[in-house]
Amino acid sequence: MIERHPRLQDTREALEKSLWPHVSGTFEEGFSGSSENAGLGLFFISEMAKLIGGRLLLASREAALLLTADPEGGDIHPIKFLRSGLGYQGTLVAFEIPLASVADYEGLIGEIQKRAKERTPKRAQHNWIHFDRQPPDATVFKIRYASEDTAHAVRFARDQIEPRIMQKESIVLDFDGVEIATQSYLHALLYDAIRLAWARRSFLYVMNASSSVKSGLELLEGYALGG
Repeated sequence: MIERHPRLQDTREALEKSLWPHVSGTFEEGFSGSSENAGLGLFFISEMAKLIGGRLLLASREAALLLTADPEGGDIHPIKFLRSGLGYQGTLVAFEIPLASVADYEGLIGEIQKRAKERTPKRAQHNWIHFDRQPPDATVFKIRYASEDTAHAVRFARDQIEPRIMQKESIVLDFDGVEIATQSYLHALLYDAIRLAWARRSFLYVMNASSSVKSGLELLEGYALGG
């Protein structure tokens, strides 16, 4: 990660920054994602720990940090760097949550998406995804989310969605039956497509999106066009 983000001085600083939204070792500093990676995984995990009173251990090489949620701390939660690290040569992530602490998973994910959206730079106003209307001549794609297969989502987008955007054809994505989709999956499916839609001045249309899916798509649109 330090190689991708030259302003980071050491592993300890890299671990702390990795909990920020859109910071990842898989893409260059200043970008908000690559085709298959939104840079939101550790941010989602750390925010979940904060919201439900959990703990997060993150270790890499000579550094290790422990985040312990403080239910009374508001937005302030203790992060402690272990004195000598763990000497772990890869990257270790351990996440602990209280038993039966998640009563409303959809609401929890929605709150984390809201926090990510608030921390994403706003460089322009974008409304390239429409949820309220669909043109009658549009091609409709039924989205069947069964697993976290981001590679398949990228291939589907490149083979079916993006060529139609290039031709400025109307496209509708039907999320009927998909109550929850991870940000990673939505990102893989539509990150490049949204940027292409902006470049071609071509709208994307969505129907039957649950509140969680809609929130995830709005978050995606915000950071896809923000950096």
